[in-house]
Amino acid sequence: MFAVWDDVLALLYTFLWPMTRISACLLATPIFSAMSVNTTVRISLAMILTILIYPLHDWPVIDVLSGAGLVLLLEQVAIGVMMGLILQIVFAAVSAAGEFISLSMGLGFAMMVDPNSGVQTPVVSQFMVILATLVFVSIGGHLILIELLLDSFRLWPIGEPQLEMAMVWDVLQWSILLFTGAALIALPAMIILLLTNSGMGVISRAAPSLNVFAVGFPLTLLMGIVVLLILLPTFMGNIQGLWFEAFQQIRLLLGVS
Repeated sequence: MFAVWDDVLALLYTFLWPMTRISACLLATPIFSAMSVNTTVRISLAMILTILIYPLHDWPVIDVLSGAGLVLLLEQVAIGVMMGLILQIVFAAVSAAGEFISLSMGLGFAMMVDPNSGVQTPVVSQFMVILATLVFVSIGGHLILIELLLDSFRLWPIGEPQLEMAMVWDVLQWSILLFTGAALIALPAMIILLLTNSGMGVISRAAPSLNVFAVGFPLTLLMGIVVLLILLPTFMGNIQGLWFEAFQQIRLLLGVS
């Protein structure tokens, strides 16, 4: 009986390590971590991926309640969270770009509750996030992420010290994309809207009797909508480039050039 119980504990310990890394990654990854995704679905997906990867590797049998087991557990959580955080930063950059554009076109007050995060964001940010989600799915981002996640067990075997401060620093440097990526996406629209507002300022100086507030806001709003329609292919191309850069950053994190 004790031999059977020892086998059950060994199976539980070996199953826990891949389950922890996969679950942590899904909790931090865009789309999978959204509030609209049921927790049961998320746990079921993590279980399925763990069952698929379990027979392909040899897993260490370490008591999770021991000091080494606790350190190993925290390391798996950190690895999974860093992989998901790299992709989450792209979503944050796209949302920030939408906020910049909405402020330039005078729609900063038009807020709505984001169903994924539960916070209020501008309508244009919601539009950009939906666009980023569609681009992510269209390029097979979810499949690439699952492939990288499962391949990480070969590149970062469980039980061998892999996590270093240099890797954490690389992820922190990658967070610069939150500002550079947002500027890359929003800069063309912001320049056009800035020229529009500058033109309204010139008109108000040339014709002081003209009520620039009554004319300027509808004109800026209309110009912003036109700019969004015209620059839509550019937005999609820039967002697609950010996704590919994020996947490349994950590969560099895993040690794949």
